[in-house]
Amino acid sequence: MSYPKAAWQLIHDDPFDRVRTDADVEGVVASFAARTATPYAEVLRRLVGLEEISEDDARAFFGQVLEHRRGLATSLEREVHLRVAALDLLTLRPPRKTLHSGSHPIIVTSALLEKALEEASADPVTGLPQRAHFMSLVSHELRQRRRRKACVAFIDLDRFKNVNDAYGHAAGDEVLRALGAAAREVLRQGDVIARIGGDEFAVLVLDALPDEANAAVERLRDRFEALTRPFGTSFSAGIAVATQGESPESLLMRADGAMYRQKRARAAASG
Repeated sequence: MSYPKAAWQLIHDDPFDRVRTDADVEGVVASFAARTATPYAEVLRRLVGLEEISEDDARAFFGQVLEHRRGLATSLEREVHLRVAALDLLTLRPPRKTLHSGSHPIIVTSALLEKALEEASADPVTGLPQRAHFMSLVSHELRQRRRRKACVAFIDLDRFKNVNDAYGHAAGDEVLRALGAAAREVLRQGDVIARIGGDEFAVLVLDALPDEANAAVERLRDRFEALTRPFGTSFSAGIAVATQGESPESLLMRADGAMYRQKRARAAASG
């Protein structure tokens, strides 16, 4: 993947969990700079929800975030997520001149820090984003919906319990990972798959009409079935198209309902 393409991927998916090095950070800023005159302010808005900050203040504060992140990584002897470093720094010294009169002050609580950690963590079995991160991405896309369409597909694996019972949980984990592998092969750059819980997954499909989203799900199903042919697994899926003013929870619930209707239809068809 070329550097500009990699930088665009970072921003298009809003996956700050992929930021590992200062070079990655530079890619994020460079991608925003290609589309806005205030890239540092936009990064802080998407990273921690920091609003109404000037570009000069944002640039200075973002430099402090990077320095703070390096310090935390040294003291903790492990990698520190960029969002966690930014939130931690906000609790220590929030940037000045960020708020207009009448605005509410920024309050970073331990619950918010825990939420950031949850969003930043990947599913330990599949390596995919987890529910909290996925819902955050959906929320962001719903706010941007005037500019582009968004669909969510809810996926539930078929006969997954049979795999665990017949072959053991290691085989079950292999099946779960196979869906992630299939998604990496067939989904478009920018579409996002996440493990919602258990044998349930969700896919955020951007800039797609319902027929296009259905076609993407069918490609994913075909590849998943090929990868898991020894276990005889498949999945049922339902798709919901985002509507104006809809919450992420409502959108996911509608996709879940569509999935159950398909699961019943598939069960009836198979006898």
